[in-house]
Amino acid sequence: MSTHITHTPELLAPAGNLETALAAYVSGADAVYCGLGKYNAREGADNFSIEDMSKVSAYSKKHNKKFYLTFNTLLKQNELEEAAEELFKMSQLYPDGVIVQDLGIARMLREYFPSMAIHASTQMGIHNSAGVALAGDMGMERVILERQVTLEELERIVEKSDIEIEVFVHGALCCSLSGKCLFSSWIGGWSGNRGRCKQPCRRRYYSQERGEKKGGFFFSTQDLYTLDLIPELKRIGVASLKIEGRLKKPSHIQSVVEAYRMVLDAGDDEYSKVIGRAKRVLSNAYGRKWSHGFAAVEDMHTVLQPENVGVSGVLIGSVLGVQNGRVKVELQRKLHIGDRIRFQGAGGEESSGYTVRTMDQGSGRVPSAVKGVVFIPFDRDVSPGAKVYKVSRSSKHNWPDPDSLPLYQSFPHVNLSVRIQQNLITVHVNEGDTGNIEWTTPLELEGARKHGISTREVKRVFAATGDNNVVVHEVKVECDPDLFMPPSRLKQLRREFWNDVGPKLLHTDFERIEEQELEHIKSKINIGKPKKDASEVSVAGGGSRKSGKNEISVESLYSYSKQTQEVELPHFCPEGVLDIIKEKIAHAVETGIRRFRVSDLYQLILLGEYEGLDIVTGYPLPVTNAQGAGELQSRGVKKVQAWVELDKEGFLSLQQCSPLPVELYRYGRPFLLATRAKVGVEGEITDPRGRKFYTHYSGIDHLSYIFPYEVLNLPKLEGFDEFFDYRNAQKNEKTVSSFNYETEFV
Repeated sequence: MSTHITHTPELLAPAGNLETALAAYVSGADAVYCGLGKYNAREGADNFSIEDMSKVSAYSKKHNKKFYLTFNTLLKQNELEEAAEELFKMSQLYPDGVIVQDLGIARMLREYFPSMAIHASTQMGIHNSAGVALAGDMGMERVILERQVTLEELERIVEKSDIEIEVFVHGALCCSLSGKCLFSSWIGGWSGNRGRCKQPCRRRYYSQERGEKKGGFFFSTQDLYTLDLIPELKRIGVASLKIEGRLKKPSHIQSVVEAYRMVLDAGDDEYSKVIGRAKRVLSNAYGRKWSHGFAAVEDMHTVLQPENVGVSGVLIGSVLGVQNGRVKVELQRKLHIGDRIRFQGAGGEESSGYTVRTMDQGSGRVPSAVKGVVFIPFDRDVSPGAKVYKVSRSSKHNWPDPDSLPLYQSFPHVNLSVRIQQNLITVHVNEGDTGNIEWTTPLELEGARKHGISTREVKRVFAATGDNNVVVHEVKVECDPDLFMPPSRLKQLRREFWNDVGPKLLHTDFERIEEQELEHIKSKINIGKPKKDASEVSVAGGGSRKSGKNEISVESLYSYSKQTQEVELPHFCPEGVLDIIKEKIAHAVETGIRRFRVSDLYQLILLGEYEGLDIVTGYPLPVTNAQGAGELQSRGVKKVQAWVELDKEGFLSLQQCSPLPVELYRYGRPFLLATRAKVGVEGEITDPRGRKFYTHYSGIDHLSYIFPYEVLNLPKLEGFDEFFDYRNAQKNEKTVSSFNYETEFV
């Protein structure tokens, strides 16, 4: 491993609330990422109000820091208007980027909120250079890569990419490939793609091996740790190093940020001295056992530790019982007032975190206890025998009081259009949006002997507004060629312009204009239903369901034949396999295949080389709203498959508003989780409640899968095309599930 430092990336920290954001900034973070109460992948965090966001915006801008808004969940059609309102409010605070999963939100940001940079969330599952290239084509400035990318793959991706690459470097890992997990949603209706994951992968499961029942935490990962990989990540040229943990408390984030800041700032000759101190600092941030995650192939064999309880923190005791709203705990290690604890039952189920405010031992209240029996007030269910873990410690801090912070002072933002001719200068303000303000004054310019007027200099000069309470967002400049203007004359014109126009802008009703803009955006959200005739049935595996002229045979890219009408591309393609997939696509096209089913975004780049293709989408590529369907339509897609997690209302509203025909996954056994990690069980497993699942390792894509015991079986809906998947399900199975269809996709 090289330790030659060529690049110092951004250190990006999580913030579940305003205090944690301040802790991260003061401890050395360059930026934080934070979410509102809805539409972010950690809805269990405290999260931010608009007022809190205003404060973090003001603080970050004053102290040369950055903040990113997490808007990284899937949204149903009927949520888009509210989402537009939230994004509109945030656009007034000027975050340095918005992290998104939903294609529809990415499209809305690009079209209606161009002042906010778009970052592709890890939930988009981008894992190769083709996916990064598509993100760039979609107007994204940064991609947060899939966590299950190796260092070798990362280096090749960065070399080929024109936009910034961000990677996770510390914190909890998810067993599943990002954005492709239905596990929590399937067993309880709480979707990880909506920020509400109940972490079923952390629970105990049972398998049968040679007639013997075997239990373990088969899918529980160790935590990610990369202090010793920082020099390599610098060398590779990663733009941002991301710490996980928006559910963590300020003291935890403080320790993690301080440790990684120390190593990031160390020079070549200091690294070996600093790493030991950084590890000691990091030890104050309680978590699971450290690992390199998926950094190398060998790490994939050890990242899962089925024999270890999957809870985060340090084991400090166990529950003896519950009496009168108090938990009786026998301590094995020290507990102090202000520490944060979590209880875990025998099946692996975890309580939410709880901060210890009071504690009794013996005959009275104590500030701390090392060993023995203590009583802690607790108003939630906990079973005797549950283990008690300390997940963060009480600590002193040196960050400012959140209540004392000022709000971001938002000034009206305008665009200018400057036209310079030999005898006239014309400046339009907002190109008519603020009452069509136009300013002109005559000129007498001479021809340039050497250098003409610099448009860059005109932009710079006119962007300076003086004492006017207005901010210039964009300046467009058009100059007649070969004209000369002294710099002093240009600055004089700027002063005359703002002295004249500035007072007029004070009387402009910007709030009314903003309301009109928002209503215009809302009017564009529901794109419109396409007209179509007969429904089409697509069948994957198991031969034809029935005969009919509108039936399509679907096969894998690895197994199609001359009778196949549609080829489905693999949803996961590591960087080293991209050329193989390209070759197989080329061969399929040469043999006459014209219809392809895309299951991941990277495939749209590969298919973009060919003309006349009929492209449809399929699981696990999520489409939940018309804006997402519209984005795919602009990429050559002819039909979309509705995301399988949707409820009935979600299916119907998508179909009603989509600009493309919509297909319903009516029957089959979609995988609930896919991972590159080595899972130590194969076949049927059960959870403590007796629910059954299947695990299977695929030698084709080298992924391990979890499948549900029940088959997804949805009723026919008028106006939808249909998809029947017999690759992992038999026809007419008796044990079926309608998933979220009859409840609600939450």
